[in-house]
Amino acid sequence: MQAQTQIQTTPRTYLANAFSLSMLLPMLKQVKATNVRFELISAETAKFYLMHGFTSAIGHPATANALSKILGIDIPVNRVSIQLQPEDVLIVFQLDVGRLPLGKELTEEEVEKAYNEGKAYFILVYSPEIVELPKE
Repeated sequence: MQAQTQIQTTPRTYLANAFSLSMLLPMLKQVKATNVRFELISAETAKFYLMHGFTSAIGHPATANALSKILGIDIPVNRVSIQLQPEDVLIVFQLDVGRLPLGKELTEEEVEKAYNEGKAYFILVYSPEIVELPKE
């Protein structure tokens, strides 16, 4: 007997510090093909989306602590994999500091410094055919 895949009915907002195509596999299995949009957004816009509830996928305490300060809201450490459904929204905190040496993790201060120097960005990821974004 095969287990049935449970389809999520409530859209979710996720916060992560990386994006991978594997996050889209559940969506692609449901709808076969979709457009995915990437929008550069401000910290204020990111906070707007997160204030309505979110699931953290920030796996490093230093990054979670720095994001808590940057956004002014509690960002819990939660080392999980994300499986996006068509209605979901993902906010990626993308650091643009080059490839780190093997085993190197940034400190909270280094993450904050990168953000303050314009080397870190918030990117909104969603399917514009399916998701109607709320107005700020």
